[in-house]
Amino acid sequence: ALGGGGTDRPGALAMLLGVIAFRSVAWFGLITFVPLWEVSLGHSKAHGSHLLSLMLLAGGIGTLAAGPLADRIGRRPVLIASLAAAAPLSIAYVMVGGIPGAIALALVGVCVISTFGVTMVMAQEYLPSRLGMASGLSIGLSIGLGGIAAVGLGALADSVDLRSAMYAAAAAPLVALVLAMLLPSSRAQRRLEPEPVL
Repeated sequence: ALGGGGTDRPGALAMLLGVIAFRSVAWFGLITFVPLWEVSLGHSKAHGSHLLSLMLLAGGIGTLAAGPLADRIGRRPVLIASLAAAAPLSIAYVMVGGIPGAIALALVGVCVISTFGVTMVMAQEYLPSRLGMASGLSIGLSIGLGGIAAVGLGALADSVDLRSAMYAAAAAPLVALVLAMLLPSSRAQRRLEPEPVL
């Protein structure tokens, strides 16, 4: 059976799942609305798709850097820094546009995608006796809640306007940031493990 040493911290895991949920709101909101936003600005839908591809590519590259960085300085600091940067970069994409906006969107991809692996490892460290469940919750909430959020943002775009939906997606990382700042270190319990054994 999957499982490791250490003490389960379900409260910390629940808070982390909140971080994951709000991060997913931002991610799925951008994936859903960037092509529509570009069309509303007079560009082609293909242009919006190219921007999404850029965001995904940049995120993939960011993932390669985030893992070693999280090992060096800690997972929580990397998560907090990425969430802190995601909101202003998303807003810059909407407000500035053009090449600077495209660069901002690529950096959003780096900030958001690069932390998927980080949060999965944190979930496992918060629930070491049930690694499979921790991984499943981490991935399932990322996809499931993000999809539900996209529906809600779509309703907002229909009832108000597309710009409001874009700003709502951009604001979601700020909520995730507040929750992330309240998280305990995911490594704290691991350092304490040898003590009870002695």
